[in-house]
Amino acid sequence: MFTRILFPTKFEEFSLEILKSISCLKSGGLEHVVLLHVIDIDKAYSRADWGGIVNLTSIHQGATEQLSSYAEYLQSEGISVKSTVATGPLVSEIIRIGQEEGVSLIVAGRQKRSRLGDLFIGSTTDEIVREAAVPVLVTKYHTLTEIEGEVVERFCVNMFQKILYAVDWSPSTERAEEYLPLIQKLGASEIIIVDIADDLVKKSALRNDEKPEPIESRTEKIRSLERELQAKGFQAKAYLLEEGSPHQTINRIATEEDVSLIIMGSQGKGFVEGILGGSVSQRVVERSEKPVLVVK
Repeated sequence: MFTRILFPTKFEEFSLEILKSISCLKSGGLEHVVLLHVIDIDKAYSRADWGGIVNLTSIHQGATEQLSSYAEYLQSEGISVKSTVATGPLVSEIIRIGQEEGVSLIVAGRQKRSRLGDLFIGSTTDEIVREAAVPVLVTKYHTLTEIEGEVVERFCVNMFQKILYAVDWSPSTERAEEYLPLIQKLGASEIIIVDIADDLVKKSALRNDEKPEPIESRTEKIRSLERELQAKGFQAKAYLLEEGSPHQTINRIATEEDVSLIIMGSQGKGFVEGILGGSVSQRVVERSEKPVLVVK
């Protein structure tokens, strides 16, 4: 499924480490990576307005040289690479090049200023998730940690080991289930299934002139899915919760179960509804310290 991926980078401190953490996708069929750096022309000339000098030729050359080190690593892993430096509005260029290159996944990073904060920053990533027509893997990393004076960094190592699969029985979460065999091929052995039948689900049903699904029906669905995944070789455990803030509950369970990845659909009828407009799902992407795979 992820034979061609797009890896846009602004050369953040941990970009290469994140790229290394997703190179395991090769075992799931990854063949080609498009490395991309976009020179955001609007920001470049905005800086020039304050007295800076913009030398696009020099910026382009520097970006090309930096991408070459990323390309060397991927090639050493047997993955073919295309390096591209584009100029234009950041998000629209990322989306355009992803479409032109026919990629099946975009990898986007979000950074957190410190372990003391509770919010990952990255408005660019939010826009990519909203605008992309293909799945987006949102990786997470810290730019600064403060733990009793000791600096400790953890990257997305073994990202596809233990999965939290958020469900609301909508078409997009069913499409997300189609990626589970690939995730298993990448090494996933455990899946935590989470369904939250809260007021948001009921309100969504009423907006669509539907009757809220009885809790007994949802219980049977999640138990059936649990058995199905167990039959496929996963160690599966299901949570069906009837109260609590959906995004906080998802992130709490992800932390308690120490999952390595959250996978969810982009448009649902319950707590995953509205990622394109921003709501509970967007809060999961923003606030989870775990990587999130958003399936379209």
